[in-house]
Amino acid sequence: MNRNLNVRNFGLRSRDATRALMTAYQMKGNGYASNATVQSALRAFTRFLKENYLIKDLRKVEQCHVKGFAEQLNDRYERGEISASTVQNYLSPVNVAMENARLDTKCRVEGVREAGLPTRTGIATQDQSATLNAHKNALQSVSERLGIQLNLQRELGLRLKESCLMDAKQALNQALTKQHVRIEQGTKGGRPRDVPIHAYSQIEALQRAVMVQRKDSSLIPEHQTWAQYQSQVYRELTSQSLHCHQERHHFANAMYERLMGVKSPVQSGISHQSHHAYLASVLSISKSEAKVRDEQVRLCVAEALGHSRISITNNYLG
Repeated sequence: MNRNLNVRNFGLRSRDATRALMTAYQMKGNGYASNATVQSALRAFTRFLKENYLIKDLRKVEQCHVKGFAEQLNDRYERGEISASTVQNYLSPVNVAMENARLDTKCRVEGVREAGLPTRTGIATQDQSATLNAHKNALQSVSERLGIQLNLQRELGLRLKESCLMDAKQALNQALTKQHVRIEQGTKGGRPRDVPIHAYSQIEALQRAVMVQRKDSSLIPEHQTWAQYQSQVYRELTSQSLHCHQERHHFANAMYERLMGVKSPVQSGISHQSHHAYLASVLSISKSEAKVRDEQVRLCVAEALGHSRISITNNYLG
């Protein structure tokens, strides 16, 4: 197909972004976009672009927008709406179609490595936690505001949107008087939760957030919408070796170790199938007791992350 990349939808012969993406997907031997999952994925992506960024022309799509879509997929997975394999099956055709449309890979997002998506099994085999060095390096490079939010994600296990919509002044008061922080804004499905305060580093993160927030009602800049600020965040993190979800992985694994007394399976290098036997050996308890304690701790982690299913912790802990 001879086309002019400078016209709407990269000259893919349709003013409709979904049809243009389907045409792009069919290029380079991918066959017809007749597969129901492919069609559903591309429609979901263009709907996401329109609803969140008012984008109807593929030329305006950047990698930060694909990352936003990946984060939405992650949220849907963690709410139990779609399976881990469906998450991968939705992001893959978007990557292919955008690459064919643009004739480059500038919008490609690697699901697990760059967006923190679950593996196809939903069980982590590699630790996705942000290391302390990666965290510190990011703080030196990003804006002060984003650095504050990364701290909140790391210390309180917040999603990106939760860390942006939080009223830090109210949260600090709760932390000092109630020893927990109530997370309500930006939660998925409007499901509030309480995150326990157990360390002074959590108080410090909130204190710094209060200084940045000043008189505003949240940590989103007053002159920006959530969608605008989200795009800015992803642009800032493009050159960094971490993504926001890695801070949440750190929180989950640190909480598991604190409550269990043993590092999580993924941090211990133990398979999910063998971890009860491993816990029993290390803690000198029976395998059945290890299973009960592991489930109790995973329930605490799931609740702190804002999940109703213990199984979702497999993606964080192994």
